This record gives sequence, C-alpha cells and structure tokens, in this order.
Amino acid sequence: MHPAISVIIFTTFSGMGYGLFIWLCANILAGSGLSDDEIFSGTALSFILVSIGLISSTLHLGHPERAWRALSQWRSSWLSREGIMAILTYGPMVIIGGQAYLGVWSSSLVMPMAVLGILGSVVTIFTTSMIYASLKSIPAWHNVWVKIGYQAYALSSGGVAYIMIAGWQHFMTVVGLLVLALVVKIITWIYIDKHRGQYKREDALGLPDFGKAKPFEPAHSQKNYLQREMGYELKSGRRALMRWLALGCGFILPAVMLYYGLPLAPVITLICLGGMMAERWLFFAEAEHVVGLYYDKDSV
Repeated sequence: MHPAISVIIFTTFSGMGYGLFIWLCANILAGSGLSDDEIFSGTALSFILVSIGLISSTLHLGHPERAWRALSQWRSSWLSREGIMAILTYGPMVIIGGQAYLGVWSSSLVMPMAVLGILGSVVTIFTTSMIYASLKSIPAWHNVWVKIGYQAYALSSGGVAYIMIAGWQHFMTVVGLLVLALVVKIITWIYIDKHRGQYKREDALGLPDFGKAKPFEPAHSQKNYLQREMGYELKSGRRALMRWLALGCGFILPAVMLYYGLPLAPVITLICLGGMMAERWLFFAEAEHVVGLYYDKDSV
C-alpha cells in the first residue's frame, strides 16, 4: 500500500495520545498523587495528539468536507465506529482537564470519567486496528498481531509521553512495555515474512491447478489508481533500513535511555514518536493488496 503521510500521522499521533490518556486515567484511579497541573498537561497533550491525528486522517479523504457522513455507517464500518468512539472519548478528556485547570465540574466526576477515559481509549484504538485487520484482501493486516500491536504500541509510546508529563515513577513499567512492544513487532514481521507470497495469480483467477498464468499484455498503458495506491514497490534494502530505524528509535533507544535515567524525557518522547512513524510507514509499505495479482504481481 502507498504509505500516505496523512494516515501515518493519524495512527502514530492518535496512538500516542490515547496511550498517554490511558496512563493518566489509570494513575488517577490508582491515587498516584498527580498535581492539577500534571493532570491538565496530560489531558491537554492527549487532546492535541489525538486531534492532530484525526485532522490528518481527514486529509486522506477525497472530499474531507464529507467526513461527517462516515459517522452514519457504524453498523458496518469500522472507520465509522472509530470516528464515533474518538468523539465520545473527547468527553472524559475535556471534563478531567477542565476540572484540573478550572474546577468547573464536581470533583466527584473525575473518577468515573477516568474509567470511561480508559475504556474509550482502548475501544478507539481497537476500532482503529480493525479498520485494517478486517481487510481479508491484505494478508499482512488480516491477523491478530495487528490488533495486539496497536494496543501495545499505544501503551508503550503513551507511557514514554507520560514520563515527560508526570515524572519517572513508573519508568521501569514503561521500559517493560517497550520491550513487550518490540517483541510484538518482531513477531509481526516474522508472520508477514512467513506468509508473503501465499496467494498466486492462479488463485486469483480460480485456476490453481492449470499451471502458471501469465498476462498477454498490460491492462493499461500507464499505472491506474489501484496500482498507485495499492501496489507500492518496497525494495529489500529500504525495508531493512526502515525496520532497524523503527526498532531502534521506536523501542530500543527509548527503553535504554529510560532504563539509565537520562534526564531527557522530551527528547526520548520525540525519538519514540519518530520511530513509531517509521514503523507506521512500514505498516503500509509492506502491505500487499491481492489486486496486484491482476496486474504485475505473480504472488502476494
């Protein structure tokens, strides 16, 4: 798939934003003694990250002004469900942040809003992952590791951002989550590599037992929309480079820097965010659509 920057920003920024909000709400419920300034800063940063992601996602649409219509298709569309859940989860963010900064609501609302904030964030992340995991036409996405990965990456990157906001109390837990996310990412890549090429052109034609199928001539004189958007050519050298960049900056380097207690939390957060953007780029670039079998692909 063509790795569009708008969707990369959407999944990366919103993932870190919801992960940060989960961390913040969990510590509110645990009575970790967060100050009002820390709670407000955390909710504000979560709000900004999620909003940047959602606004960026609309730029990928052919008609962004019609984005609101997607909300009506919640019965059948994971994209619609994701949009609805994202809007609903703004409620706990605004109430918790408003109470911490202005005291405009009763403090008794904070605890139930923290519960709803965790549930809303987890469900929103899940619906986002299902936008991709539900697509049988893209084997690299249609597996359980996509759903597990989205939660793991959000919690680990959000944990890094939480340390920047509220201090180092839980730094070893964040390090553990970064290692867990690293393992999930490696397993995901092993799964993708193992199953790459499982579908052949003969399967797409419904003729798996009639020898090798070859096109007489190209279907078009130049690439069409399907080939441009769903037939991205990823070279092995670039794949290796981006994988190491994703592993190093998204997981390994932040974990090492946190483990040794380097007082550079904002820098660590930016490094993690950059690494997760590299991981998202690969997520799309490595995803092969079976429509390629009808054009220039022998296997997917």
